[in-house]
Amino acid sequence: MSPLSVAQYLPANQTQFDVVIFDEASQITTWDAVGAIARAEQSIIVGDPKQLPPTNFFGRTDDEDEEDLAEYEKDLPSILEEASAAGLPEVQLNWHYRSRDESLISFSNHHYYGGRLITFPSPKTESDALVFHKNDGAYARGTGRTNITEAREIVQFARSRLEHWLQLPKESRPTLGVITFNIQQQELILNLFDEARRSNPKLEWFFSENREEPVIVKNLENIQGDERDIMCFSITFGRDNGGKMSMFFGALNRDGGERRLNVAVTRARSEMHVFSSIEADDIDTSRTKALGVAHLKTFLDYAKRGPIALPCGAGRGDSVGDAESPFEEAVMSALQDKGWEIRPQIGVSDYRIDLGVVHPDHAGAYLAGVECDGATYHSSASARDRDKIREAVLCNLGWNIIRIWSTDWFMNPAEALKRVHTELEELLENSRQKEKEIEAQAKEQAEQNEEWREVPEELVAETIKSQPEEEHVLQPRTSRQVKLPNVSNELELPYSDPEPPDQSSKYAKSTGVDDSAASSNVSSIEWPVQPDADRFFDAGYTPILCQLIDYLVEIEGPIEADRLARTICKAHGWKRTGANIRQQIDTCLGKNELRKEGKATFIWSPGTYQEKVPYRPIESRAVTDISRHELFGLIADHPELVMSKDRVRDLADILGVKRLSQKVNEYLGNCLSTYFMR
Repeated sequence: MSPLSVAQYLPANQTQFDVVIFDEASQITTWDAVGAIARAEQSIIVGDPKQLPPTNFFGRTDDEDEEDLAEYEKDLPSILEEASAAGLPEVQLNWHYRSRDESLISFSNHHYYGGRLITFPSPKTESDALVFHKNDGAYARGTGRTNITEAREIVQFARSRLEHWLQLPKESRPTLGVITFNIQQQELILNLFDEARRSNPKLEWFFSENREEPVIVKNLENIQGDERDIMCFSITFGRDNGGKMSMFFGALNRDGGERRLNVAVTRARSEMHVFSSIEADDIDTSRTKALGVAHLKTFLDYAKRGPIALPCGAGRGDSVGDAESPFEEAVMSALQDKGWEIRPQIGVSDYRIDLGVVHPDHAGAYLAGVECDGATYHSSASARDRDKIREAVLCNLGWNIIRIWSTDWFMNPAEALKRVHTELEELLENSRQKEKEIEAQAKEQAEQNEEWREVPEELVAETIKSQPEEEHVLQPRTSRQVKLPNVSNELELPYSDPEPPDQSSKYAKSTGVDDSAASSNVSSIEWPVQPDADRFFDAGYTPILCQLIDYLVEIEGPIEADRLARTICKAHGWKRTGANIRQQIDTCLGKNELRKEGKATFIWSPGTYQEKVPYRPIESRAVTDISRHELFGLIADHPELVMSKDRVRDLADILGVKRLSQKVNEYLGNCLSTYFMR
């Protein structure tokens, strides 16, 4: 019950409770709490003094300038503060469970909790949980108090993710939320979400109040207590249309404003996406004394640059140093002799995994964590905590934990090493088998989604009739033949299996084992003539299709053949490349040159083939869609690769590859070997 409900519904002379527990006590005023305290023999007051206090909104009107609102909005004392000031016994809860990636809590752990929080490392060597999205929006100061460009980007991002999640089983679909700095931006984003839901009724599932965690859009004042897997943070404030930058950031300018920022940046479990039209350098802390504004400047820098923005590597997410004991050093050395890549002391807080075994096929992930339980284990406050609870938390985060006891190691190191090595090999084999199954499922799905050219109307009607009631079903056309699917002005047949996500969206997040399915960002291409899907197979359209293909090869060549086909399809409004469409494209290649590179075929404009051509960064292009001759040009521009100890990893870094899959690793390795052996 809320404190107000207690006062309304529980008689004052009712038999006392044994204990009353206050949750989120930092937001409960003292006078509201007294009635509940009086009805129990004991009180447990739970809250975070670094989070939101109660606020007085008395006297506020919508017509007033927002900078004057600080005069009315006052932070009030909470029962948590009163209890602490009265000297009641305190217990500090230090274990942090919400964030599945330490980068999501490192900023707050450093700035608000003095590094005392015990967090648990992610099984990924490189973190992409905190992402900074810069936009060109302007803040409507004094009028709408919104940033419409930023709001549209957030809704575009959210819609892309939600449509992608529709293909997942309902029980495994992530949850999403949006945080804004003020009510006006919150209402604007809600209105834009309404438009998105009207255009795609399937999205209603994510907003249903029947769900335990529907999509939410809240502002700083009412987000406390909520959390979601994916959170979008709209900074909202920025330069106005005249280019003026104010140092007023709403509630952050008040005393205690930094606590609101702390709440906002700690709501995400898996990913936090920060959308902002300003960067840290745009905030001039010499023009304001507000600690909240100073912390916002630091947070924007952290969101953009990562752990390097925190002092002394406070947010560093990978190995933080050498092994802590001779026991760990011996185990690490023995595993390295077996061919495993080992990194010691994984984590950023006081709790770290002793040894991380890097996945041989994915340099951006750990295969397992090895805990060396010796002196460190016995000095732990609770052996059961370390042995059971912590391991359960790590397994929930995706870790495979292998434990080595010091007594076993010193009594028979060969046998202990053999056991660990065998477990690692089994984990690796299981991982590879799982990837093969995913690839097979993806291939099977692609074959099932192969486009049909012509289908009898009776089959269409039967298929529609068999769809679940919750699907958004279109009525069939009256003509005897229909084109399927996604051909403009024709029927789009609803499938029982959802369509794959549109990878052309810059916000689409791949869930496969490789990025080879990426396609061109078609919306950014200015075609010389307008593509016409209705005429695609007409003889009179052939010269136009040839012109489109020649233009694409000219601007992107050498271009991988499958990528060219996908791009042409998307330009015509289709999401899949059928056999007939591919055959039509192949007949229109004209004088363009086809050259084999291993199993792939690349298409060059006539007379442009060279052994080494300049590398061109093209958005959404997969690594395996880049010609080796283009990579040769990139390698030539980076002579430091000659002396590199890990050329593949360094070349991947130059390309901006965060996840080095086995397929990409082999492709880059072959290109490097070919180049340096010439």
